[in-house]
Amino acid sequence: MRILMIIPQAFYTTRGTPLSAYHRTKELIARGHEVDILTYAVGNDPPDLAARIYRSRGPHFRKSIEAGPSRIKIWFDLLLSINLLFRLLVKRYDLIYAHEEGAFLARCARLVFRVPYIYDMHSSLPLQITDWKFSASRRVINFFGWVERVSIRGATAIVAISPAVAQVARAVDANIPIVVIINHFEIIGASDATAAAAIRARYEIGEDRLVVLYTGSFVPLQALDLLVDAVPLVVRKISNVIFLMVGGQEAEIAGLRAQAERLGVADRIIFDRNRPQQEMPAYMAAAQVLVSPRIKGINPPGKLLSYLASRRPVVATDTLVHNQLLNSRCAILTAPNAGALADGLVTALSDKNTVTNVLAEADRFLQLYGSKTARDAAYEQLFAALGAP
Repeated sequence: MRILMIIPQAFYTTRGTPLSAYHRTKELIARGHEVDILTYAVGNDPPDLAARIYRSRGPHFRKSIEAGPSRIKIWFDLLLSINLLFRLLVKRYDLIYAHEEGAFLARCARLVFRVPYIYDMHSSLPLQITDWKFSASRRVINFFGWVERVSIRGATAIVAISPAVAQVARAVDANIPIVVIINHFEIIGASDATAAAAIRARYEIGEDRLVVLYTGSFVPLQALDLLVDAVPLVVRKISNVIFLMVGGQEAEIAGLRAQAERLGVADRIIFDRNRPQQEMPAYMAAAQVLVSPRIKGINPPGKLLSYLASRRPVVATDTLVHNQLLNSRCAILTAPNAGALADGLVTALSDKNTVTNVLAEADRFLQLYGSKTARDAAYEQLFAALGAP
């Protein structure tokens, strides 16, 4: 099929939706489909992607865009909609594959061009408005709720990145085909002892140190302040622990570093900016424990399956954003407070029996959600709903 993928994001960047869209594109191409991408003018060239990328023309006024809803993003989406009409005029597509609010643009275009579309739901639009504190106005929240309902009802099928997101779609339309495809970012990169040693050397982390690693964005939604609050509690019990947090911007890092200084643990936390995705296997290999402290949202962090595949124990808060996928057998789940998170990290660092059991169950989890067989079955279900091979 000739597929036009709409990505209303800074593409390519190594965060959330752009990463998901990147891997969706690679999987569609691997299944024999021809994929063109329509996205914002901002973003980097994606590595090793056999797709044509069309960047929307027009005055974007920014060279970058932050994660989450924003006023400038509304302008970017308006430009994207104009460019979408042009793209559909110059080339005929069999299918539009739209991420997030791009589905609303696809719904509008379908009225004119009659091209069916898939809505790839990464979360709930009105929930994003509140979780990201974009607006507390009931009118704004209701408007985005209407956009979401219209987008769902006009879609030929829905791809949901988690069971909770699927429930949101099902509540709008009980009959629409919905396929859950969990984000699984298969990363090509070295993860052996040599690569791990190189990461430790980069940050001057001694061999005697136990490393707790967080990778990903530093936006407030990730609750890294909770993780920093847990650090002194862990240090009291595990004297040789060091925390490595990778993926922030300078302003975000400055705020967390100031918090660490107030708590007296600035020497126990290493902060770094975003690193290339292909380095992540080496970072995980350099750590003893991986952590995800996020509390809010219904869209699980895209890194979860990569974390589980790393052969390192995962500690995560026992909230919907995690426990709709993870359970206490494949990960160490904790109450969403600093004390409980610290206890979970201490367990992961010191209880070998628990770690052995968790890693064994993580392997079984990955077979269910992350194996090639499972993902092929999900795509076959999706295209069967479209009446396509």
